[in-house]
Formats: sequence, structure tokens, C-alpha cells
Amino acid sequence: MSKATGLISRAYIPRFLRRPLWSYLIKLIGIEGNTISGDLIQHKNFTSLFTRHLPENSRPIPENDDWLSPSDGVLVEHSSVTAELSLTLKGTPYSLRELLPFSPLENYYGYQALQIYLAPYNYHRFHAPCELNVISATTEPGDLQPVAPKLIRRSMRIIKKNRRIILHCKDKNNRSLALIYVGALNVGRMQFTFDKTLGQSFKQYSTREYDPPIKIARGDDMGCFEMGSTVVLLAPPELDCKIKINETTTAKASLLTNES
Repeated sequence: MSKATGLISRAYIPRFLRRPLWSYLIKLIGIEGNTISGDLIQHKNFTSLFTRHLPENSRPIPENDDWLSPSDGVLVEHSSVTAELSLTLKGTPYSLRELLPFSPLENYYGYQALQIYLAPYNYHRFHAPCELNVISATTEPGDLQPVAPKLIRRSMRIIKKNRRIILHCKDKNNRSLALIYVGALNVGRMQFTFDKTLGQSFKQYSTREYDPPIKIARGDDMGCFEMGSTVVLLAPPELDCKIKINETTTAKASLLTNES
């Protein structure tokens, strides 16, 4: 199903059909107009519309040192890594080794995990939560089960079983952080601005190292899902989350107060 949906979403749409078709879909799905720039006729297929960039100069980056939300969506979980190096996401327990199979786990003791769910109507690109260096990226093959909170059952263990890209990073203070991008029903592919082949194939486990590390500025565009999905951010424990579970957030908005 996800493969067929991908083919349909990338199918070419004739120019004369684009404005009426995209206008209808925007209204049907509930996409916010302030996340759309330019003429709808520029989007040659469904994927182009859903992976669009924000209008120029929209969502200015806050003039503070807060960590930013990596994406639009709803904060569906906020938990901590325990002394046993485990955590719970949406009622499902995971070991840290399951989520970060190639990371030095001691770097994440006491860390907090924030899970953001992107609905189909959300802006689909993700951004750097802070000034960071990408050290490595891990590709994990898996299923494409739904990630919508209302459809998730504890037994599904989607954060482990679904396709994932895991970025291991360091912030400007040399603190570890991780970003986990999880595939979902109809979301088999992801795009990354700093590595054009990352997220395009999930045939086998792989890890790629970046030497030197890839430096990305706070709030910069890092890539996109080709439809809604979920992001998990593992952040240092001393940061204070500014929103509550089930509240909405937007990419580049303040999410965590940086006290250091």
C-alpha cells in the first residue's frame, strides 16, 4: 500500500489541473495557507506540495538560546531515560539500545525524549533544534505501520519496528543529542538536505560517518518526510520543556529552554 501511495504521490499532474486540484486538497486536508508560498501551479505532483518550503521570512528564529521544535505537530510524549537506560514512549517501554543501536549509551543517561507527531495537514519539513554537528546517520529497515496516536497499540512498538533514520549529533557545547525520524503508513521515504541519498533506501541496516562532521545552524532546514510521520528528539536533561503533552508546536518555535 505504501509503495503504491508513493508512486501516486510522485505522479506528474498536468499544469491546468494543479491549481484546482491542490486548492481542493488543501481545503480537504486542512493545510494552513501560511505554510504555502508561491503559485500552486509550481507543484508538479503531490509530493512537491507536501514537502514544500515555508514562505520566505516566515517563522523568524527566536532571539534567544532556546532549543527549537524540529517539526510541526503535537507533542505526544515527554519522558526520561532511566537508570536502566530505558524509556517509555506512548505507553510502550523501549531500551535505549533498541532506539540508538550504534550510539554510546552512557552519553544519554538521564536524557529526555520528546516525541512529536506530524499529521498529514502539517508542514512536513524538519529543522535543526540547535546549532549542531551531525556525527553519523543510521538507517534501520522496518515496517510502515501507522503512527497516528489514536491508531497506536502498545504491542505495535512502532518506534522500533518502523523504518527509521537516526542522527547522532553534538551541540555547540559538545553535548550529545539524537534525532529519530520514523517512517509511517504511506511514508516510506525521507529527504535530507545535507545528504541526498540518506532516507531514500531502507533495504539494509547501515551507518555512515561524517568526517568532518556536518555543521548545521540553529533552525536550518534539514529535510522532510514525504507525508506525515513522527520525530523523536533526545535532548540533555537540563533543558526545560516549554509545552505540555498534547499541545501543538511548530518547526523553529521555542521548545526547550537552554539554561547552560
